[in-house]
Parts: sequence; structure tokens; C-alpha cells
Amino acid sequence: MKEGLFAENGELIYYEHDRPKHAGAVKIGQDIYYIGSGGRAVKGTHVVHGEMCNGILKHGTYKFGDDYKLVKGSYKAPAKVKKTKKHKSSLSADPKALLGGGVILLTIGLLLLAVFRIEKCAEARDPGPGAVTEKETAAELILPQFDADVRLCSDASQKVYAGELTVAEALAGGNPYRAFEFPYTLPTDGSLLLSEYPDMQNAQEYVLSADESLLQIDNLKTGTQYYYKVLVNGKTYPGSFRTAKSTRFINLPGLRNTRDIGGYTTLDGKKARQGLVIRGTELDGLVEPGYFLDKEYLAYTQETFGFACDMDLRSPEIFNGVYQSRFGQDVLHRFYDAPMYGSIFTAAFQPSIRQIFTDLADPDNYPVYIHCTYGADRTGTICFLLEGVLNYPEEVMYNDYRWTEFFHRLIGAAEGVNSIYGGLEGYAGDTIQEKIVHYLVETVGVTEEQIESIRRIFLED
Repeated sequence: MKEGLFAENGELIYYEHDRPKHAGAVKIGQDIYYIGSGGRAVKGTHVVHGEMCNGILKHGTYKFGDDYKLVKGSYKAPAKVKKTKKHKSSLSADPKALLGGGVILLTIGLLLLAVFRIEKCAEARDPGPGAVTEKETAAELILPQFDADVRLCSDASQKVYAGELTVAEALAGGNPYRAFEFPYTLPTDGSLLLSEYPDMQNAQEYVLSADESLLQIDNLKTGTQYYYKVLVNGKTYPGSFRTAKSTRFINLPGLRNTRDIGGYTTLDGKKARQGLVIRGTELDGLVEPGYFLDKEYLAYTQETFGFACDMDLRSPEIFNGVYQSRFGQDVLHRFYDAPMYGSIFTAAFQPSIRQIFTDLADPDNYPVYIHCTYGADRTGTICFLLEGVLNYPEEVMYNDYRWTEFFHRLIGAAEGVNSIYGGLEGYAGDTIQEKIVHYLVETVGVTEEQIESIRRIFLED
């Protein structure tokens, strides 16, 4: 059972009773850490509020280094809130006292009038996209300003998408995943509504606590415009931001090597929808006990992705009896016993490939979670073929294959892909994408109608 801090995918994750814990300040040995959302240790400047001090720190602002440890001497006390003194009043008081009380009342009245005017100006002002900063009485409302596209992956990973680094170079930079961060300071508790639509259709609501200063949201789409409204003290503060284009890495605790194969632009300029196919590791720990989606995240997973099909590329021999998908009894599950690499050209495996693409051509099966054990060899091979059908650029196909090396460093991606290239040599077509389609239609028996159905499902007009 996991207890304490563990290094995972380039981050430090804090566990209690084998589960990630948003614990606040913790002391391990002589070192102090701050554990935020999802059990992640934080870096940089962070406000530690009363509830999260845990008797280890006092309320205020602290700095945590690149090693996640508290930087000694970095404490900064919170701004003091001035309180108005209470005065007793009496009809029998002397005139000087009454006069003093009148001056006090007049001063309070003027202060209240000033606050009223400030609030009215705040209501009338259109904050527009991005930041809104207001002062309300003694507390401060601070919301973020998004001056550039928000990255949902590591800096090194983003440079791969921009053509500045190779995947091999980026892999040395650590975990490619990055959650969306919404920093804030509120005078009282509030909420955040977040949507892909300006009219806030299908908005998700998140709690903003005055005792916290950072909201982390997992698994937003990449290259996507988002709109938000912050609701606090009966007022609404709208804004927006755009996420940067990149591979959409997915964070599902208990699973690894998870990412969306959508979001890319095809060679003919069409964009592939996100959220239709998520690739990753097994869910149930039947082969690899460490890969197990805990029931605590099942509701979140289905609320976020709504999987209709559990496309299991493993062999049915790993389970005796009637298997039910970990996503639930209403989710279609099949064992496909899929091939990998050059074995896709073996006649014995072609019926399984044909069934896979038959199921991918059925719009009722989406969204799909596709996996083998490690989400590497069999999953990588099938996704490579699917991305060829979608007419992804060859570099994108190859890079998506290679991202698996971050999670399984012993895999030699080049060797696996080369065996696919070699087997496709005899097929018609000037490009790898055309050769894949000819192979699927002429050898496997996938129909032209099924190929077109897959493209209609994935590609925006």
C-alpha cells in the first residue's frame, strides 16, 4: 500500500491509504511540502490557507523549490484587515462624546458610500476575455489573465508540435502531461463555470474556495477555445482562454500511456475531433496489476469521456468466465486478440483486424477506449493504421507511436514501425496513408464504405 510521496511521471504524488490525497502542508523528515489537487506536490509561490496548514505552517504565502521542498525563510504574512472599533453610545453622554460619535458615524457613512460606488462601477464594467481584478472592501478579488494560449503539456512536448524538437529529445524533459491551472484569490467562496460555448452550454461547475488559490482541471481539450464565468458575492466575472495545439495527454489515475488520438489536422486540411478514441493501458490489472482504474475515478471517467466501447486488444485467454468492462455493464466490450507490427500481414490475424475496423466504422460505438496491456505494441499498431485511414501527416503518425517510449522506455519504436512499412511496400499508393487503405480493403476485407464511415465520424467538415 502506498503511503507518502512517490515520484511518478516527472511529478511527486502524495498517497494516503494507496490513493492520491489533496493534503495541504505535510512534513516528511525535515522537509515540508505542499500537496495540492490530485495529490501533486507544488512548485513555486503558493498561498497556504488555514485549513491546509495542518499545524505545520501558518497562514501566508510560501515558495516551494524545483525539488518541491519549502524554501526556508520565504514566508510572507497575509495582508492585515483593519477592523473598525466599536463605540458605545448613550443619551446621557457628554456633548464632546456625542460629537465624536457623530464624526465616526459620518466617516463610516462616507466609507460605505465609497464602497457602494466601487461595486457599482465593477458591475458596469465589462471585464472581457481574460483577467478581472477588483478590490472589494478589505478582501481582494484576483482572477487570472490569459495573454497566450494555455499549454496542456510540458514545454518540451509543445516544442515537438511546433517542430522545434523531436519526440526523442522531448522525452528527456519528463512527464508530457500538464493540467490546466486557474489561479485566483477570492474574498469568499465562489464557483467557476467552464464551457466550450460562449452561451455556456453544457458548462461544468467547479468550486472555488476562499481558502485555496489554485484550481487544477484535468483533461481539457487541446487547441480549443474555452469560456468561463466566475460567480462570487452574487456577481459574475466572465472571461475566456484558448488551449495550445498539441498532443492531448490524458490523466486517469491508475492508468498510464493515455492520450487522445484526435485533435490533429489531416493532410487535406480537416481537423480530427477529440474525445472519440482514447488509447491507453489495461483497466483491470489482469496482466499488469499496477494498471487498474480505481472505482473512485470510474464516475469521473464516464462523466468526462462517456465511453461506449471498451476495445480490448488482448487475448480472451487472460480471463475465464464472462468478462464485464470496468466501465460498466452497458459498455460494449470485446477481446480482439489483435496482432502487432509485421504480424498484421499474417492471415490468421486478419479477421481480428477486420472486426476492429468494422466496430470503428459504427458511430454507436463511440467514444472508444482502445487498449492492450501496456497501450504500446498492439495499441500502437492499430492506432497507426487508423491514423493512416484518417490521412494524418506521417510525422504525426510516427510521433504518436513514439510517445509511448516515455512510459515504456525499452520499446524500440523505429523497429516496430519499420516492420509495418516493410510489409506495405507491395501495396498501391504513393504515400503510407494510401498503402494502409489499400492493405485494409484488399487484404483484410474492410469495405470502402467502412473507411468513409470512420472518416465521417472523426473529421470535421
